[in-house]
Amino acid sequence: MRWPLLLLLGTLTMIDIMSIDLYLPAFPAIAHTLHASTSEVQATLSVFVFGLAGGQVLYGPVFDRFGRRAPLLFAIALFVAGTVLAALAPTIELLLMARLLQAGGAAAAIVAPRAVVTDLFTERDAAAVYSVLGQIQMLAPIIAPVLGAAILQWSGWRASFWLLALIGVAIWAVAYRVAPDSLPLERRSPLSLRSVASAYAGQLHNRSFIFYSVANTLIFGALFAYVSVAPFVLIVHFGFSSMQFGLIFGGIALTAAAAGALNIRLLPAFGPRTLLACGLGVYCLAGLALCGLSLSHGGGWAYVAALACCVGAFGLVFGNLIASTMASGGAQAGVASAFMGAVQYVGGALVGLLTGWIGTTPGVLAAALLTCGLATLAFVVAAGASLKK
Repeated sequence: MRWPLLLLLGTLTMIDIMSIDLYLPAFPAIAHTLHASTSEVQATLSVFVFGLAGGQVLYGPVFDRFGRRAPLLFAIALFVAGTVLAALAPTIELLLMARLLQAGGAAAAIVAPRAVVTDLFTERDAAAVYSVLGQIQMLAPIIAPVLGAAILQWSGWRASFWLLALIGVAIWAVAYRVAPDSLPLERRSPLSLRSVASAYAGQLHNRSFIFYSVANTLIFGALFAYVSVAPFVLIVHFGFSSMQFGLIFGGIALTAAAAGALNIRLLPAFGPRTLLACGLGVYCLAGLALCGLSLSHGGGWAYVAALACCVGAFGLVFGNLIASTMASGGAQAGVASAFMGAVQYVGGALVGLLTGWIGTTPGVLAAALLTCGLATLAFVVAAGASLKK
């Protein structure tokens, strides 16, 4: 494997998570400093998430027209500019604008890695690469909240954005040296409204790609539901302390990373689709166990163990599912990556919001995780069947 390139791609996949998790502990401080309401500060998160989704749709055709390298360098620079503006923002309105610029740069960091991997690797090798990227990416939700809280304790909330800006500058420097222009000139697509519309319409008519994209959205929704509801379930319902929750949350993330490492070892023997089916099977069985524990009022540690099995199975699911999705997307990897990512983020966020709106009890979280898992499995089966036709 090309480790310098993989480390760059893995770091790129962390930008969006770091941009969200790093400043979450600072919400009250931001509201106080900028004389903003809680809902206005929360809007800075919503603007970023929807900016990520819309930005991916725009970047897909751009990557397929101009290659991977130049648009990526531009996007990272845009991310740095938006982050600096956020650090300097004197009002909540300017902070909202800065977050939109940030999202405009971070969106490319989601699209580019998948496009580059599709350019350079076969489906089986790509599944291994996505597993490596997933292991790197899992570091972000472990590190970012703790780092954000430490920064807030020792400095102000603006320091979080200055740190993100420095990270962005470092990524740009590495990308300038390492990022390849992996799309040959003869495979580039024209950039016009008609060609862009045609490219996206072509993906809409690609049944296997659509089924796989919906499966990605559902399993991503399960992740959103877990991240948004688990703190209430573990701290409020089961009574774990904040420190215990942090250790549990990090331990579960390490479980997913370990499953990703196992996935890499098993790929040469079994292939991505077999391991994807196994991962979804483990996930659904663990989801059933969570539902049973919720109905029988099981203890907190038993619930945590089942939750670790459920979320840990992501290590066998995400890399293989993304590889299968991108392999079914055809030659226009930029458009395929953008389409999948935009649907994934919007749909996943909506699933997470809906779960939190229904409730924050162990039963609600268990039901959400199991429902998403069973639906993901159904769409994966449908995608496989459409490929055989």
